[in-house]
Amino acid sequence: MEGESHRMRPRNPRLGELTIKVPAPFAGISDLGFTAQYRAQQFNEPQRDVPLLIEGPEPPMRRLAELLQLLSGTESSAYAWSDPVMLSDEVVVLAFRDRIATAGTLSDGARAADYVMNLVRPVVFTFLRDCAMVAHLRLSDVIEMRVSAEQKSVADLMLPLENIVQPNGERLLWQLAG
Repeated sequence: MEGESHRMRPRNPRLGELTIKVPAPFAGISDLGFTAQYRAQQFNEPQRDVPLLIEGPEPPMRRLAELLQLLSGTESSAYAWSDPVMLSDEVVVLAFRDRIATAGTLSDGARAADYVMNLVRPVVFTFLRDCAMVAHLRLSDVIEMRVSAEQKSVADLMLPLENIVQPNGERLLWQLAG
């Protein structure tokens, strides 16, 4: 190595595509789940919207779409939810929007901490927390997640709900879907 000229190439780290699937997050409904889709982007770019695709049977999906409207009305300086859109009787989509990165400067420490938290905390945790605390939906006691990156399986996780959110909501979606 001595005598050789080594030049450091500037690296532009890239975040690859990441998918998190959460089957059966709502108590009492085993055939309703959602997927969060992170698109590939450069590390230094503001976080793009993260779409959540929620799929399930028609009766609970209609009620869920109504309840998810509560999330889009939530005021948070760190993030926002788009209005939910029913693509069909069995599919709803909404998006997580990072409000810190799009607000301009990150000069104060709290805003920088919120930005990092939005970047590293999986959106599924934020979604589940807001479903329980804002929409008061009762979640399953154990949350299962399947993580894949660049179309390869990365991890299968099962977390007790209390590791994600406390307290749990009281509305049982399957009872509301009548």
